[in-house]
Amino acid sequence: MESGLDTWIKGASLSFKGMPLFMYINFDEFSINTEQLELIIKQQAIQIDERICLLLCLLIENYPGHCNKQVCLEHIWPDTVVSDMSLSKLVSAARKTFKRAGCKVAIIQTVHGRGYRLSQELGRQLANSQQIPITANPTQDIHAVDKLIEDGQADSSSLTSKFARTRHKLDKLAHDWPRVSIIFFSITVSFLVLYALLSTHSFDRYLTASHEGHSVIDEQAIIYSEAADAIGRVLWIDDHPENNSREREYLRGENIGVYSTTSSREALLLISLYQYDVIISDMGREEDAIAGLKLLEQMRDLGIEIPFYIYTLNATDELIAKVTSSGGQGVAVDSGNLFRQVMTHFDTQ
Repeated sequence: MESGLDTWIKGASLSFKGMPLFMYINFDEFSINTEQLELIIKQQAIQIDERICLLLCLLIENYPGHCNKQVCLEHIWPDTVVSDMSLSKLVSAARKTFKRAGCKVAIIQTVHGRGYRLSQELGRQLANSQQIPITANPTQDIHAVDKLIEDGQADSSSLTSKFARTRHKLDKLAHDWPRVSIIFFSITVSFLVLYALLSTHSFDRYLTASHEGHSVIDEQAIIYSEAADAIGRVLWIDDHPENNSREREYLRGENIGVYSTTSSREALLLISLYQYDVIISDMGREEDAIAGLKLLEQMRDLGIEIPFYIYTLNATDELIAKVTSSGGQGVAVDSGNLFRQVMTHFDTQ
């Protein structure tokens, strides 16, 4: 009887764009044929973009770690100059492809500010079925080969092939280490500069108050809207924040930090700087009657999956359906309905 390890060794001899992988990668709900570029779900084969397949294979190879954006760009678009937006659009397209095919499980997890990771559920399924062909540490691969030799669980050709692949990975790591060090140093310096900038009162004042028609975030809101032991954060976007002051006060009373801003542009800036559990937005702002809906669609296109609610005066069936299809969680017209939906995302016990 062939063991799971024997199957793993044979499967690892296949490759996809230079990466050792199975021709079929099987999950509980679907399978991926890396040779034919097909998604097999509910006994139907659906053609998928080669770049989506490349992305998924890269995330599988690096799980449980994440792949930073630069690694993804270099692997999927080699010798081509593309921006981070191309990668965001590809991630969004991958999610939509699986969702349209009827897949209910999350596929790709966004690691904010760093890159992307295979979802924990898919990683668990791969681990349970012993399909992850590469360990997170190349040194562990060498020890694994030595153990196989001692136990006699693989023939010499398989061991030689596996050792050669591992040695190639180690050589590549040694070759790329100077560049990796420079990137790491640059990231560290960037974080230090950003921290120093965020520590200044002038930047806080820019982020949180409203002055002469230009949306900024009130310094008092940043300092005093969140208790040290707050159970979570809400970002509230409304060009007339005075209309929902009681609602925001209620959330603060529930020990939830509330951040306010008046524009979608600044909302996206805040999301890139802070972690939020829920987004609440009005529907229309200034001359744009569907500003809230546009913000929702822009967030989902960027791979931002934070729960999103529209708080408006009139919730038609058409609006509710549009918000749901765009990836939003709900629409509310009164504070009671809003609180019932929003509080499900917080542990109030």
